[in-house]
Amino acid sequence: MRITIRLYGPLEKYSSQTGLYQKEIMSNLSLEQLRDQLGVPYSSVGFIVVNRIKRELDYRLEENDEVKFFPFIAGG
Repeated sequence: MRITIRLYGPLEKYSSQTGLYQKEIMSNLSLEQLRDQLGVPYSSVGFIVVNRIKRELDYRLEENDEVKFFPFIAGG
C-alpha cells in the first residue's frame, strides 16, 4: 500500500527525503505505528493530518492517504 508523507519543521530530520514523498507500507497500519517506523518521538509531534483532517494515533491508514506530521509550535 502506498501513502504520501510530509514532515514539517524540526521533524524533517527524521526523514531521508524533503518535502512530500511516497512510501510503501503494510496494510492496516495505524498512525502510531507509522510514526514509530519513521523514528519520530511521540513528544515531538504536535498533531497529524491525513487528507486535510486532523486524526488521532489509532487512525488506520488507507491507500493513497496523504499524511502530514506537524511539530509543537511555541512562541511568545
